[in-house]
Amino acid sequence: ELARTLANAGAPPRTIVFVAFSGEEAGLQGSKYYVANPVPVPLEGIRSVLNLDTVGRLGNGEVQALATGTASEWQHVFRGITFSTGIPTRSIAGASQSSDQQSFIDRGIPGVQLFTGAHLDYHRPSDTADKLDLAGLVKVATVAREAVDYLAQRPGSLTVTIAAP
Repeated sequence: ELARTLANAGAPPRTIVFVAFSGEEAGLQGSKYYVANPVPVPLEGIRSVLNLDTVGRLGNGEVQALATGTASEWQHVFRGITFSTGIPTRSIAGASQSSDQQSFIDRGIPGVQLFTGAHLDYHRPSDTADKLDLAGLVKVATVAREAVDYLAQRPGSLTVTIAAP
């Protein structure tokens, strides 16, 4: 739905690529493969990454942005999104290893993960679709849309603050 909404808004100044990865739990296999074989955009053309992972159970919580320490602008982006939408967000500088954004961070590309928190069904067969918080997913999608729109409209790159390995 987010891709459809962005497509209906018209062509942004920057290319937006949507990618679905698999193999995250087995060592980020899908995202590692992608960064080794980046199509349709070479890594040099990727300015930043916004990863949505574990976003289905917001409830009354905040949309967490993990790994905001990878670029100095991230915390301001999410603070602005909270101000303009009223949707609470929380920037967390670390925790980048938790999902596929790490494959990009390892290549010097700032990335964040939107996350709504762990739950008792995490990685279990009991994590079923009937437990999704649909109103919360709309909020997550709104935060993601605002972040993507900012990144697509921004004239320059983010200020990378990734420490060298």
